[in-house]
Amino acid sequence: MTHSNTTSTNGGHMRRIGLVLALGAVALMVAPATGMAATFGAKLNSTIQPSNSLPAQKCVFGQPAEPCTRVSMDAYNNAGHEQAPKDGVISKVKLIAGGPGQFRLQLAKAKPNKDKAKIVEQGPKLHYQGQGASFDEPYKVESFHVNVPVDKGEYLAIKSRKTSMLRCSSGGPNQFLFQPALSVGGPFQTLDYTDGCWLLLEAVYK
Repeated sequence: MTHSNTTSTNGGHMRRIGLVLALGAVALMVAPATGMAATFGAKLNSTIQPSNSLPAQKCVFGQPAEPCTRVSMDAYNNAGHEQAPKDGVISKVKLIAGGPGQFRLQLAKAKPNKDKAKIVEQGPKLHYQGQGASFDEPYKVESFHVNVPVDKGEYLAIKSRKTSMLRCSSGGPNQFLFQPALSVGGPFQTLDYTDGCWLLLEAVYK
């Protein structure tokens, strides 16, 4: 009888240990997935309209469309997440645009209180299609695979002649604008203009 009870108790311990190990394995699998989902910039979904984005906007209204840099200083639908939360690699960018266009992905460091920024990294040139014939919800969210290193605290930026990757329904310094466009590795520059439109651009970590 004593031998039988000991065997039963040991079996219970083994089952509990097995359960703890299984839960630990699940936790380890979940943790990396959560890290991979880190994002910054706008938080995009198919309900977000690129309002008043057409025709595509130049940095300087009424002037020729020259290359300029736009630094996103206010993240639409994601206030407080304008800056990269950690060092890493951007593996994907998502955007919503009114119409077709192209831009060069950039990363900036900024001094918001001094109206200054500089470009520290430049990614690929990306071509987007926009909403096409239909301009009704659900709005098209376009995704592009990239491989761009990023450091904590950096901001999303683009270099383009004009863009419709915008939501224009407010005001304030939602973007810092620099014309001519900023060069990679240059010093901090004082902005030329601000823009009240939000840049509809989201970065996703690898």
